[in-house]
Amino acid sequence: MAEYKNLKEQQERAPFAYFLIVLMLFVLVIRLATLQLFQKEEFSRLSEENRIRLVPIQAPRGIIRDRNGVILADNYPSYTISIIPYQLPPKETEETIRRLSRLLNIPTPEIEQKLKSPKTHAFSPVRITQNVTMQTVTMVEEHVLELPGVVVQVEPRRRYPFGTLGAHVLGYLGEITREELAKLRSQGYGYGDMIGRYGLERQYEPWLRGKDGLEFEEVTARGQRLGRVENRPTIEPQPGADLTLTLDYTVQHAMEQAFETVEIAAGAAIDPRTGEVLALASKPAFDPNAFATGIQPQEWRSLIFNAQKPLLDRAIQSSYPPGSTFKVVTAAAGLEYGKISETTKMPRSCVGGFSYGRGYFGCWKKEGHGRMNVHEAIMQSCDVFFYQLGLQLGVETLCHFAKQCGLGRKTGIDLPQERAGLIPSPEWYDRAYGEQGWTEGVIISVAIGQGEVLASPLQMANLTAGIANDGIYYTPHLLKRVSSLPDTSKPLPMPTIQTHRLPYSASTLRIIQNAMRDVVNSDRGTARRARIKGIEVCGKTGTSQNPHGEDHAWFIAYAPYENPEIALAIVVENGGSGGRVAAPLAQKVLQAYFEADHHQTLP
Repeated sequence: MAEYKNLKEQQERAPFAYFLIVLMLFVLVIRLATLQLFQKEEFSRLSEENRIRLVPIQAPRGIIRDRNGVILADNYPSYTISIIPYQLPPKETEETIRRLSRLLNIPTPEIEQKLKSPKTHAFSPVRITQNVTMQTVTMVEEHVLELPGVVVQVEPRRRYPFGTLGAHVLGYLGEITREELAKLRSQGYGYGDMIGRYGLERQYEPWLRGKDGLEFEEVTARGQRLGRVENRPTIEPQPGADLTLTLDYTVQHAMEQAFETVEIAAGAAIDPRTGEVLALASKPAFDPNAFATGIQPQEWRSLIFNAQKPLLDRAIQSSYPPGSTFKVVTAAAGLEYGKISETTKMPRSCVGGFSYGRGYFGCWKKEGHGRMNVHEAIMQSCDVFFYQLGLQLGVETLCHFAKQCGLGRKTGIDLPQERAGLIPSPEWYDRAYGEQGWTEGVIISVAIGQGEVLASPLQMANLTAGIANDGIYYTPHLLKRVSSLPDTSKPLPMPTIQTHRLPYSASTLRIIQNAMRDVVNSDRGTARRARIKGIEVCGKTGTSQNPHGEDHAWFIAYAPYENPEIALAIVVENGGSGGRVAAPLAQKVLQAYFEADHHQTLP
């Protein structure tokens, strides 16, 4: 009876069981149909991702050349050992890192740190070491089956063939930061990319950087390379734009070579007819090649903690009292405002110094110059003449005139780190010392380019170019031409070349030009050491007082007197006399320029 009852219960539950079985089969069929019909592409994609590795091909940066085609910055092929994190099996990560550490002679913690970096992305190659030798590449390739996720990449590496030459102009590269990447990822930047940090590399980064390519590789489940995927053509990288600069290698080299005899110096040379910068040098310098593969911490510290500041571009970032080179501004202001004429002699004779109020202000020539006109005062650099002229002009008038000459503001050169210098106005003195804290007596120092007046070598070279070019000067610039740009390059405007005019009349220019010619070519001039046989060089020496040590030596010049082709300014920190120290350096630069036979009619 009990057995009959159990059998009956089983028969009653059978339809329900059959229903459950049918329902499960139905769900299974639906699921299979869904996978086959609707999610096929998704699973195919996932399968492809496991089978195909995307390897970025870094685009070479644009080549930088001087005006005559001399290569100043290019690229060379370099081997990089990287790890793609997502292709590194978790169970084999520790052993793979250990093996790679032994092969590369890199501490295991260093590799682990790079893989854990916040900048790391699972699908992007993490650079473990760069610029490795072919021997290292061979060793890695021999053990490739034991190194899942490890890849050898060939990347273009930046190279500066002449090392330190033009370093401050060309600049250097640095690895992109996490913050920068967040802003620039849409422009094609990736983890580990190098970006312009300084100089022209930074100024024209959007042009110099190319568009990276992409290669498709077939790999095993362990990330081992099998070869290229045949039906996926390589996306070739697009090189960055090539830049042709206004720099002249011959002039740049001559200036830097001239600086070898001094410790700290800076200079700028300009074509006064166009505003093109022929040379821009600063000593001490640095080798930008050290940054191309990532500068080592100890080397970076040696640069930033160096007392001589080799990373500082003194040609445009440092400002110095221009000393007696500023007298060409004071003299022109006196002539333009009618305080003096070409023949005017100051009331008080130079006897080696000048008394004013309770102070006594000396002239560089202790025995004095006597009484002289403006031509003689410039030629012999008489301080007492300019003390008196400064008092006649006053602070407001002279400083306003100096600003009209382009001083106290940036020149606008196409470099990102220029500073403006200083031309102090009465308002500036009020802010600095209080309205009752200064007197008109400050003009005595200002009139000879001392006191609070500050200018860079580039500013003084640009002023000199204006005097040479009959009062017309241009925005100094370094970019001459740019080649075709990559498709994704951010558009940049070409440097704006503005035309400016000095507040000098034709008669004032003639007086200043003639006086500058005699500074060099007269036996009584202060820059006889700047003479060049067969070339009339015009110049002005300067020796600016330095409260922190020896005087700074200045010299500004242009040549030739008729139809000038080159204008320059040089300063030697703690160099002493401008005539004895800076003028001979300028002579070497000018000599190199004319020996190279640059002078020719412009097209």
